[in-house]
Amino acid sequence: MTQVFAPPVQRAAGRSPFWRLVAVEARKLVGTRSDKLVLAFAPIFLVGMMLLFTLTQTNLASAGKQIGPLLIVVQIGLLLVFATVIKLVAGEWQYKSVQPTLLVQPSRMRYFLAQGTVLAGVWLVCTLVTFILFPVLIKSTATGLNHNYLLGMRPGWVLGVTMLATALVLLTALIISLLVPNTGGSLTVFFIVVPILMIARMALPEVFGLIYPLEAAWHLAGLGIGWAQTICSLVIWFALLGISLFRLQRRDAG
Repeated sequence: MTQVFAPPVQRAAGRSPFWRLVAVEARKLVGTRSDKLVLAFAPIFLVGMMLLFTLTQTNLASAGKQIGPLLIVVQIGLLLVFATVIKLVAGEWQYKSVQPTLLVQPSRMRYFLAQGTVLAGVWLVCTLVTFILFPVLIKSTATGLNHNYLLGMRPGWVLGVTMLATALVLLTALIISLLVPNTGGSLTVFFIVVPILMIARMALPEVFGLIYPLEAAWHLAGLGIGWAQTICSLVIWFALLGISLFRLQRRDAG
């Protein structure tokens, strides 16, 4: 009798395969009708923001002028995608829907890594879409202004800026959703505080560049103020990531 029931017991006691955890988190990303609608509308919103911040430009005489709108597009145009990410991460703790996952496998770091894998996929898709569409639109505008299209000479640099900017915005959304485990609160911070930081950074880059989450991307784009602002920004946001992971390990799931 023991031999008959041993295998199922062992399977129940064992950990779920990591790929299964990733699949579960991926399904959660589009788990509700509202999630599906938001993600379906997200590409339209992104293209609209690209059109707004590229076709309205009047001075594209330098590479910096041509890549500058990209940084704004990444932060504003991907808001709907990152809102879904925030809902996935923060909503799990707000509504205690994280309980079934932790019951199946108690390791919170494996749970976080599974979510991180899904977010990496989101980052890759957003990066590729932005990298493909933005140069086409900015080239069209530059041609209309009788300016040379300069980004085509350095596609690796453009891809690097796109990858870094998208990663930093996504990291910001993740940190906020971990520190504020409430969907409404996280969305409020992300939709209001982060754009305000962007505007403040444009007005006083020497001061607000120290805490602006995308400062490293602006630096890579050649539009940064200096290494002090870039390093300080990275230290602050990676410290916040460490604090959020520390709190994740000790947060009450019940």
